[in-house]
Amino acid sequence: MQKIMNEMEYEAIMQRIDGLVEIVDDTTDKTDKNYIELDVLTDLVVAYEKEHFLGKKPATVDAVKFHRYEMKKRAVIAPAKSVKRVAGLVGA
Repeated sequence: MQKIMNEMEYEAIMQRIDGLVEIVDDTTDKTDKNYIELDVLTDLVVAYEKEHFLGKKPATVDAVKFHRYEMKKRAVIAPAKSVKRVAGLVGA
């Protein structure tokens, strides 16, 4: 698994997580491709945030809710290739 390299990739992945949160819930099978993708991407985000953000972090649920709110306000669209590359779905 690769790591998030910059803010653009971080934003793209957070946007993808936002979409996956709408699909995946407590009843989703752990072998479902969307569940697995959400799990991998959230691990990447946690690692990136530990490295790049200082101070006390909010609970993950609160952070995702806040980010979803911000993304809806800004409507940021990032290249899907960055998300796929970081997730290991395509070569660098």
